[in-house]
Amino acid sequence: MIPRSVVALQMIRESLVTKIFVVCFLAIHMPLLAMIAYLAGGYSSHPFPILTILLVATLVGTIACLAALWWFIRPLRLLATALKRYNAEGAPVRLPVEGTDEIGVVSRAVAATMNELEGVMRKLRQQAMTDQLTGLGNRRWLSERIVTEQARAEREKSPISVVLFDLDHFKDINDSFGHDVGDRVLIGVGEVIRDNLRRYDLAARIGGEEFCLILPKTRIGEAVVIAERFRTQLEKLNVDPLPQGRITASFGIYQATPCDSMQAMLLQADRALYRAKEKGRNCVQSFDWHAETR
Repeated sequence: MIPRSVVALQMIRESLVTKIFVVCFLAIHMPLLAMIAYLAGGYSSHPFPILTILLVATLVGTIACLAALWWFIRPLRLLATALKRYNAEGAPVRLPVEGTDEIGVVSRAVAATMNELEGVMRKLRQQAMTDQLTGLGNRRWLSERIVTEQARAEREKSPISVVLFDLDHFKDINDSFGHDVGDRVLIGVGEVIRDNLRRYDLAARIGGEEFCLILPKTRIGEAVVIAERFRTQLEKLNVDPLPQGRITASFGIYQATPCDSMQAMLLQADRALYRAKEKGRNCVQSFDWHAETR
C-alpha cells in the first residue's frame, strides 16, 4: 500500500489549487507559527521582540508566497512569450515544462499542438511551392528564389543565366498515347533535370511542358554548354511506348542583368526559345542582349 504521505505529495504536485492553498496557508500563518515557536522557546514576552518577530515573519511569509506563486505560473509566462515569438517570427514553440499540474499539462498540450500545426503548415507551404508531378519547384517558388539569387549575383558581381525550355510536340504525345504517358514523360524530365543540376542551380516547372533553369555564376557561353548537355540527356530518355529519341526539347538562354525582373528574364529567354523552334526544334539558342542592342 502506498503511504498516505506519498499520496498527499502526489496530489500537491498534480494540483495547482492544492499548491496555492498550501502556500497561502503557510504564508498567512507564518506570524502565528513564528510566535508559537518564540514563546515555546521560553524567550521574553516583551512587546518589542514580539512585534519584531511578527513583522519579520509577515514579510518572510509574503515574500515566500509571492515567490512560490511566481514559480507556479512561470510555465504560463514562458508559453505566452513563446506564442508571441511564434506570431511575430514563426519560431517553434518549445517549452522546458516539467510540472504535472494543470498549468504544466496545458502548456505541454499547447506546445505540442503548435508544433504539430507548424509541421502541417510547413508541409502545406512546401506543397504550394512544389510541382507535384515532377517534384521540382513551381512558378511561385521560382519567383521567390530568383529574387535571392539576383541579389546575391549583384552583391558578388557574378553572372546569372536563365534557361527556358519546353518539350517538342508534347501535345501530340498526350493525344496519341494518352495523358498517363505524358505524365511519365514529365516525371522522367524531372529526373533528368535533378540528375544534371549543379548543387546551386534552380529548376522549376513553370507551365504544362515548360521548364526553367536558373544558373548562378554562369555566363551565357557556359549556359549553352549546360543546356546542350540537358538536350542530349533528354534525347536519351526512354519512356515506353515512345520510340527512342522521341522526347526532345527546344532551349532558349538569356544572361540576366541585376535590374531584370523575373518577367523580363523569362521574356528574353522565351525570345531565344522561339528562335530554337523556328530553327526546327531540338536545339539551343541564346539571346545576347548586348549583341541585340549594338
